[in-house]
Amino acid sequence: MNSPHQPDKFAAQLQQQIAALELENAALRSQLAALRSPIPKKLNSAVEVQNDTAVQAEVLAYRRREAHIREQEQAAQKRVAELSKANEVLQASLQKLAEEPELEKFLGHLLTVCTERFAAAEAGLWRYEKGIFRLLVSYEDKTIKLRSEASHPGSDLEVAKKIRNRDILIQLRKREVVADYEEDFETRPAYEQFRDYFRQRGIKSALKIPMFLGNELQGILVLRFSDRHPFNLEEAELAHALANQAVLALELTRLAEEAQRAAIAQERNRLAGEIHDTLAQAFTAISIQLGVAKRIAQQDPAELAQILDRVMELTNTALSKARQSVWALHPTAEEFADLATKLSQCVEQMTQGTAIQFQMEIVGTPRPLSPLIGKNLLRVGQEAITNTLKHARANHLHVKLVYEDQWISVCIQDDGCGFLFPADTDGFGLISLSERADRINGHLTIRSQPGQGTHICIQVPVESL
Repeated sequence: MNSPHQPDKFAAQLQQQIAALELENAALRSQLAALRSPIPKKLNSAVEVQNDTAVQAEVLAYRRREAHIREQEQAAQKRVAELSKANEVLQASLQKLAEEPELEKFLGHLLTVCTERFAAAEAGLWRYEKGIFRLLVSYEDKTIKLRSEASHPGSDLEVAKKIRNRDILIQLRKREVVADYEEDFETRPAYEQFRDYFRQRGIKSALKIPMFLGNELQGILVLRFSDRHPFNLEEAELAHALANQAVLALELTRLAEEAQRAAIAQERNRLAGEIHDTLAQAFTAISIQLGVAKRIAQQDPAELAQILDRVMELTNTALSKARQSVWALHPTAEEFADLATKLSQCVEQMTQGTAIQFQMEIVGTPRPLSPLIGKNLLRVGQEAITNTLKHARANHLHVKLVYEDQWISVCIQDDGCGFLFPADTDGFGLISLSERADRINGHLTIRSQPGQGTHICIQVPVESL
C-alpha cells in the first residue's frame, strides 16, 4: 500500500518531466531556426509536427499514470477507513470480552455486532462437538436468544443430529467461508431441516465462517441475509476476526470450568484428608486404649475406669475435630502457631497407655508459624505416628522438631517392622503425607526397609512460611 504522501510525490515528478520535455522541444526549435536549415518549409513543418506529437504522447502517458496513482490513493484511503472501522469493532468486542463474565452474553453481543456491521437479518453461533453442529446462541428479531429460546430449529438436539453436513464440513475444514443461496437451500442436504424456517423468514443467503482453535474446528459463525449478500475482502477479514474472538471466549470458559472442577476436586481431597487426619487418627488411639482395657478388665478395675475416661476424652476430641473439619476447614493463627506445644501434646496423647517408649526432641528456638504451615506439619506428624501405632509393632518412637534459620523440619522415626516402599503402601495415609508436603512447598522423605524400622521427615523452607 502506498503511503499517503507518495501519490503527491509521483504527481510532482510528472510535472517536472512535462516541463523538461517542453523546454527540450523549445530548444530544438531554437536550434533549427539558428541553423537556417535549407529544409523545405513543408518538411520542416512535418518535423515540428512529429516532435510535438511525441511530446504530447509522452505527456498523455504521464498524465494517465498520475490518474492511476490517484485512483490507487483513493482506494488505499477507502481501505484504511474500512480497516479503521473494523479495528474499532474488534476493540469494542475485546473490551466486552474482558468485562463480561458470562459466555452467552458476550456471544450474544458478538452476534449483535455482526448483524449490524454486515447488515444481516439474523446470526447464530454453532458449536461443533462429536460430529454435530448445534446452535448455541442466536440473534433473531433484534433479540439475543439462548439455545432454549431460539426459534431456529438447530437449537434442538434431535434436529441437530439429523443435519447432513458432510459436504459443508469439507469446505469448512479448509478454513473457507461457505456462501449458500436460495437454490442451495433447496438442494443441499445440510438445509433439509431448515428450509421451511428460511422460507418463513425470507432468508435469501447464508454465510458460514469457520471457527478454529489450532487445527481443530470448534464451530461456525453463521450470518443470514434477506438478499444475496457477497463478502468483500474487508468483511471476510472482520468476520474471521470476530469468529476468532468467539473461539477465544469459548476456550476461556472451558478453561475456567476445568479450573473450577479442579478446585472442587482439590477441596474434596482436602476435606477427605481432614477427616482422615482427625477421625482416623483419633479412632486409632481409641482402639489402642480399648485394647489395653480389654487386657486388664478383670485384673485392675480402677485402671480400667481411667482408660475408659481417656477413651471418652479421645472420642469427644474426635467429634470436636470432625466438626471443625466440616465447618471451619481453615485454621486460625492461634491454633497452630505453636507447633512445638501442639506436637508434644499430640505425641503424649496418642501414645498414652501403650507399651511404646517415645522421645520428643525440640532443636532450636521455637517460633510462631503461619496457620497453613503449622497445621500441615502437625498433620504430617500425626499421620506418621498413627502409622507407627497401627502397623509398625515398634518399641521406640522418636519425634524430632527442628527450627533452623533456613528451614523447619518434623521427623518421626521408629524401630518397627518397616515396609517396602512404595509397593505395599496403597493406603490413604502416605498419599496424604505427600499432598500435604506439596501444599506447603515442603520436601518429604520416607525411608523404610522390612525389619529396619521407618523414618519419615518433612522439611519446609523458611521463605514458604
